[in-house]
Amino acid sequence: MAKKANTSGRKPSAAATTAALLGVFAAAHLVYYILGIRFDDTSLLWYWQFLDPELLRDRLLESVFYLHSQPPLFNLFLGAALKVSAGQPRAVFHGAFVAFGVTLYLSLFWLQVRLGVTRRVAAATSAFFLLSPSFVLYEHWLFYTFPLAAVMTLATLLFYEAAIRRRTWAYLAFFAAAFVLCGTRHIFHLAYYLLAAAALALACRGARRKVVLAAAAPFVILLSFYVKNAVVFREFGLSSWSGMNLWQMTGFFLHADEREHLTEAGELSPVATIPTFSDWSLYPSEYEEADHPGEAEALRRIYKSTGPPNYNYRGYITVAREYGRDSRVVLRRYPATYFRAQLRSWFMLFRSSSDYINGVRFLDETGNFSRLEAWNEAFDRAVYGKIHFNPDATGLLSRFGWKLPPFTLYLYLALGVPLLAYYAFRRASRRAAPEESLAARARRWTLGYVFFNIAYVVLVTNLFSWAENNRTRFIIDPLVVAVLGLFVQHYIVWASRRKG
Repeated sequence: MAKKANTSGRKPSAAATTAALLGVFAAAHLVYYILGIRFDDTSLLWYWQFLDPELLRDRLLESVFYLHSQPPLFNLFLGAALKVSAGQPRAVFHGAFVAFGVTLYLSLFWLQVRLGVTRRVAAATSAFFLLSPSFVLYEHWLFYTFPLAAVMTLATLLFYEAAIRRRTWAYLAFFAAAFVLCGTRHIFHLAYYLLAAAALALACRGARRKVVLAAAAPFVILLSFYVKNAVVFREFGLSSWSGMNLWQMTGFFLHADEREHLTEAGELSPVATIPTFSDWSLYPSEYEEADHPGEAEALRRIYKSTGPPNYNYRGYITVAREYGRDSRVVLRRYPATYFRAQLRSWFMLFRSSSDYINGVRFLDETGNFSRLEAWNEAFDRAVYGKIHFNPDATGLLSRFGWKLPPFTLYLYLALGVPLLAYYAFRRASRRAAPEESLAARARRWTLGYVFFNIAYVVLVTNLFSWAENNRTRFIIDPLVVAVLGLFVQHYIVWASRRKG
């Protein structure tokens, strides 16, 4: 006998909803596989941020201990995968990144639901992000950007769970996620962890002692990374490249003739005439043995066993400090260089994140972007408002001697991200009702945490870099999509009330 249809109007269970979402995820990836999308792990052989794969496999703990160029966690992940892969690291990496993809997709959906978005709207916006070219391109690329986006989204969901449940497991899970962020990319400074802890403590009124205790252990481990670098490398930070990054924001925008002049006058060091992250053979021999932090292979090797330069070579510590000192000289004498860098930073921030892989074509070893190029172009035009703009189309600027070359503008992206961030801020900063429920308080504080993360990543990225800002923005793109879902929900409610 056939069962009667369910007319009770009850929502599907969380398990049923999750199963349906996983079906959508699997279907999307089947289509991508048919289109020829494959996982690209060639980055393991030569990326600046990665230690020598031979050392990761054979001397993992020693090499990670003497890692000064990057925070340790992603290289630790790479080494662990190499050790358990039994000669098939691509399969292990791909499996891990599929797990990151599932985590990101499900966390984005349930975050929206927790914020008050209906499951239909949340499913639509989550699918929208899942099907975006950036999602699949970053998910199939061995680099830390995609895992960080997954952990960031999960951390935000856990922030809500901790704020509403007030359980020890939720506090510990949130701080574990925050620890992973800070231990993987150095823009998530120790200060970021403390600010995140302060936000959760404020959200959990009456349970702040438990929050502080849960935050303590990850904080101590994270602090130990900083202390180790201060003792071994005389650098209280998780990346020794800060000086080179600052030079990119100052000296890079100084005319070559002026750099030569200042170097000859002794105001800048000899490295000022050499591009940052150059092959070690281009640097003066005086830097060869300037620092002796240790004799570990990760510090002694000038080149990796695969051939490319080893940017964790100990000499780069001194070179980076020289770039840092030179940067401060340029900043004092030519502050306009930093202003030009800021213009470039904001321009790069609001480009499509998939444009990073397109713009640096040698990153696309598997041809994934080429296979999605038509879809990517359509997506960029329809969703991001991609337009090609020629400021001198009439020739008027040329008559006044102004030269502005044509450029590509992502209009909807440049307007949408700031407006959605402002919307999150407004919703979070509303005055609480006298009898505010625990759920309403948790939603309000979670939206505040969303705004904090968007603002933090945007500002810190733009202050200290300009070349890869659209790639970095991908880390917070899921949060922007979550706010979009909330806005769509708000609009649907408003429109229905007007009709009623």
